[in-house]
Amino acid sequence: MHPLTWTPAETSTVIGAFKYVCSDGDKAPLQPLHEAFLEGFRDHVFHHSEIDLAAVAPLPPAAFAGQLTDPEHRVNALEYLTLAPYIEPEMRAEQADLVAGYFAALGMRSEAFVFMKNIAHRHILMSQFCVVRKLLPHLLPGGPLTHLVQAVSMLRQSRGDARTAAEYQALEHLPEGTLGNVFYRFHRLRGFALPGEKGCIPEELSSLHDLTHILSGYNTDSRGEILAQAFAGGTMPKHGMMVAVSGLLSYHNGLVYDAGGTLSLNRGNLDPRAWAEAFGRGMNAKYFIEGWDYKAHWREPISKVRESLGIKGAADIWDVPPAAA
Repeated sequence: MHPLTWTPAETSTVIGAFKYVCSDGDKAPLQPLHEAFLEGFRDHVFHHSEIDLAAVAPLPPAAFAGQLTDPEHRVNALEYLTLAPYIEPEMRAEQADLVAGYFAALGMRSEAFVFMKNIAHRHILMSQFCVVRKLLPHLLPGGPLTHLVQAVSMLRQSRGDARTAAEYQALEHLPEGTLGNVFYRFHRLRGFALPGEKGCIPEELSSLHDLTHILSGYNTDSRGEILAQAFAGGTMPKHGMMVAVSGLLSYHNGLVYDAGGTLSLNRGNLDPRAWAEAFGRGMNAKYFIEGWDYKAHWREPISKVRESLGIKGAADIWDVPPAAA
């Protein structure tokens, strides 16, 4: 999503809507997670740190529709509001239904809204279909024949493909600090198989995700997975909210995104202020997930690559694997 300029009044309107949803329709007190999330959004997305959150009243859908009139701001505000049910570790359908009231008040829908409702109501397979239908063509462009060729290639890689593996193993010999050498070190120091090595996740599915960690500066622990996905979603001009919340689903809400949601991961790993900052950083960076020829930049210093993509304030995490859980 691209960043917009928000007035203090517009910011307060959206925060008021968040408060209404997070307080179950102004019936329950906000939790510390909610308050920290709103602080983060106020500071890193709306850029109005002077607003006193305590002074902003919860705002129901009808009042929201009357106070936020600009069409572009309405679209973004509703997309942001779909985040509210993910903030608590336990997603609740009641909060998703409250968000639905804002979409109804404005006569609007979005893919992020449908996705959120399916997840909150535990229609996991439907939400999987939504993601595949919308995002897979961006990650694996081309027609059916191209997809078949890619599927065969990915299967071969995961079983062991010496030519692909040799290409990535050669990155070890690039100068230290180049994108390619950093990519190699990132994998080796974490025990991750490189593309082409037996048991790997094929490069078509893994390389850009791993590069997102490397470029954004978020590690591969639960917290880092959540923040890397928030950053990635922030860079995307379309359908980014579904990517931005995917880390939350597995590492905060405890819903693994496969097996029909029957498996679970650890929960409660959201750092709400950091999430908002990561999302805001992504919004101010260039979109590189689709169509980026990253191999053409293997020999460039990572600092130069980050600069070209508008990525600022990133930590160098490739030599610092997270401690074992």
